[in-house]
Amino acid sequence: MSHESVIMPDGSEFRFWDDLTDYTKVYHVAQKHFDADDTNPGTEDLPFATISRAAEVLQPAEKVIVHAGVYREWVTPARGGEGNSRMIAYEAAAGQDVCLKGSEVIATKFAPSCGWCDIEPTKGRPKVWMVDLAEEWFVGYNPFSARNIFPHYLSFINDWTPAETNRLLLRRGLVFADGRRLRQVNWPRKLTETQGAFWVEEPGLRIHLRLWDDADPNEVTVEVSARAQVFAPRTPHLGYIRLSGFSFAHAADCFPVPQRAMVSSYRGNHWIIEDCRLFHANAVGVDLGKEDWGASSYEPRGGHIVRRNTISDCGVCGIAGPGCVDDTLVEDNVIERIGWSDVERIWECAGLKFHEAQNVLIRRNIFRHITNASGAWLDCLNRNCRITRNVFADIVTTLGACYHEKSHDGPNLIDGNLFWDIRNARRTTRTEAEIPVRGGVACLIDCCESVTVAHNFFGRVSDHFAVSMHLEQSDRILSGRSGLCRRQKVLNNVFFDCPRQIILGRTEENISDGNLFDAKHNSACFRIDFPPPQTHQNLQGWREFFRFDLHSSSARIEADFDPDTLRFTWKIDGELPTCQEVPELHGTGDYAYPGPLSPVQCKQINADKGIRVSFPLGHA
Repeated sequence: MSHESVIMPDGSEFRFWDDLTDYTKVYHVAQKHFDADDTNPGTEDLPFATISRAAEVLQPAEKVIVHAGVYREWVTPARGGEGNSRMIAYEAAAGQDVCLKGSEVIATKFAPSCGWCDIEPTKGRPKVWMVDLAEEWFVGYNPFSARNIFPHYLSFINDWTPAETNRLLLRRGLVFADGRRLRQVNWPRKLTETQGAFWVEEPGLRIHLRLWDDADPNEVTVEVSARAQVFAPRTPHLGYIRLSGFSFAHAADCFPVPQRAMVSSYRGNHWIIEDCRLFHANAVGVDLGKEDWGASSYEPRGGHIVRRNTISDCGVCGIAGPGCVDDTLVEDNVIERIGWSDVERIWECAGLKFHEAQNVLIRRNIFRHITNASGAWLDCLNRNCRITRNVFADIVTTLGACYHEKSHDGPNLIDGNLFWDIRNARRTTRTEAEIPVRGGVACLIDCCESVTVAHNFFGRVSDHFAVSMHLEQSDRILSGRSGLCRRQKVLNNVFFDCPRQIILGRTEENISDGNLFDAKHNSACFRIDFPPPQTHQNLQGWREFFRFDLHSSSARIEADFDPDTLRFTWKIDGELPTCQEVPELHGTGDYAYPGPLSPVQCKQINADKGIRVSFPLGHA
């Protein structure tokens, strides 16, 4: 597969690669085949019954094609490939629905709940049911007896409210009724107040539940998650494995850290995960990298490709990589409905979160309908990463839709993205004092250096600044020093319906120019933090006293965006500003003003022509 050249922030080209294997042998798995059996040779006529059997026998330059069915197993690859011309591949048969699930179906009858005075069946009381879980499902691991968080993490939660702490102490097991996830509650009495919920009785082998509209669970399909992971090796550091076309669901994994996701590379390298659907993980959908901060770095590392997947309904994080994710490509994915566990203050919650990423390209993804989590978060010592032509829409977070944290060792670039409807998820501490309103930022750049934010469209960022380049963690030392918030650039962006536009942590060595501001908020807020005292300015003061945005302009802007259909329309009444040079984009073909639109499209705006954002973002 050929790739166009993409220039990274340091001027180098991104190192693309792909699967070039000429597969020498093909196995088949088909559970619905009349003769399927794991003692078979795995041919199309005599297929294996389980994917796990194929995972035992596959060698480099071999692949397995898996045919339609629901496979309730934890697949543990025995080995990896030997380079991109000798990969090992797992493929769903073309046009067939192949789903790997970490859950089991309850086949025994539900009975009315008893033994607990809060939910005893009495006249007029809501209908609550109970059932015993099969012990054979839980060999070595029972997610209904394991808490969401490991005990060592309790030191992080001393200022949490009781409600927040209770969410961390819930069990990892999930329950589904006809595919719909039930909410877990901490106390049996809550079932009389809550429809679509379940409670776990000690020691984790019986559940009590109440369905929506007090339906009878004996008349629906009830599934319970039984496994922490669905596809993950037992041996670390396997490389060159490709997963194509599968659905993965119902993992009962733990809250990070460690990152042990539904689909895990287990510290591997050069995995390709493509055209898959991953949904309903208790914590994380995909983990790459070294899994835990305390794990040793290793070689070879990173080089992953995650493309054209839909990752949804994960309680904590969609894609996670705590280090060792260098040279990774994440493109053309839809990442949505992340963060339902509502535990953002464990600070590992995002549609995508990488640590110490180098030479990472994140492009043409859609991050939408995310609550209690960031969209894309690069945490600490990230270098030469580019986040380009993505959609960030309908995101509610105590941090930022796109968050760069403590990265001061090299350049990073955020360009050509569409940010829409970013809001703050307010939190209270145990003392009920509100945490400072810092959330709901579109681009949050904290104690970084050499970050460029260019050619983005910011729309309806209502609760905080659209771009915040500040020094909140100035006392935190990484790689021998703290970041100084210098050599930052905010260039050629559009700000629509954003009452507060830009924070710059300091005045010197930073640039803001060539931006287009909505005249509706022309008197609104810009902020400088250093040198003290902190100062707020309108556009006139911003220009006069700090010499920022001298070539920028204001205009009357109308815009609308639908995160589901991706239809984006906008028009302006006024002059476009003078576009400023963005050296990081020279020669890339992406040097366009404004936002994700080309100069030709800009000329169409005054003719009231709407622009439809399509995949890939930026194509009319």
